[in-house]
Amino acid sequence: MYILIYIMGTIFGSFLTLAVYRIPLKKDITHERSFCPKCNHRLEFLDLIPVFSYIFLKGKCRYCGEKIRIRYLILEILSGLIFLILYISMKFNYPFFEIDKMVYFVMLIIFYITIALIAGIDKEYRTINRGVIIFGTIIQVFYILYLCIVNNTIMYRYSIYLGLLILCLLFDKLLKTKENKSNYLLELIIFCLYINLFVDSILFIFIILTSSVILLWTKVIQKLKQNVNLKSIDFKKENLNKIGFGFYIGISTIIVLIIQNFTYYWRG
Repeated sequence: MYILIYIMGTIFGSFLTLAVYRIPLKKDITHERSFCPKCNHRLEFLDLIPVFSYIFLKGKCRYCGEKIRIRYLILEILSGLIFLILYISMKFNYPFFEIDKMVYFVMLIIFYITIALIAGIDKEYRTINRGVIIFGTIIQVFYILYLCIVNNTIMYRYSIYLGLLILCLLFDKLLKTKENKSNYLLELIIFCLYINLFVDSILFIFIILTSSVILLWTKVIQKLKQNVNLKSIDFKKENLNKIGFGFYIGISTIIVLIIQNFTYYWRG
């Protein structure tokens, strides 16, 4: 089961690399076959085996010899590990699976995929993709309805965040229609509301704190690599405009969720 879960994770990791590249370009991510962005040659099955294809091809395209960015390999490996860690954190009693746990695990995986997509796109283009958030929100609504019907969960908190999320999405749409531009702060608010649909407020506070620490630590490492005095780290407006905050929030969300799962299912 561990091997199966890890392989599944690497497959989704491979899909994430494709989706992060294609979604901002508005290209099809389900029906169009993968191809080399350099020579445009269609990739065959042997070129698309997660992790192994990169190793066997020595990080190069089999057709034109163009180097493949190592981040694809890293993302596939990390995605496999995250799937496996999430599975272990749930403390499943294989082969006896509890329905509620399985439903939550599936929702957790879908949530991770949407968060990873949003974070990846934000890192590359500094924008929060609304299409991914809308898709994830629709899935979450079905999960919330399941919780309300099966577990009699109160919808009060979910209704507030869902209502705010819809209002912000409509306002963002109106803003883009009128001014033909996006507001990154509004995008971040939409992203945070989407996360709050899945996690409680206390956990979200930990996510923001964790993302702040990771961001600061990243800046410190960058300065150390450049042999620059750490006092030169500043957060002026022109520097803030270059930071993809959604990327750090997304990474922190995944880390905090893993910790929360281990704390909840492994306590005692």
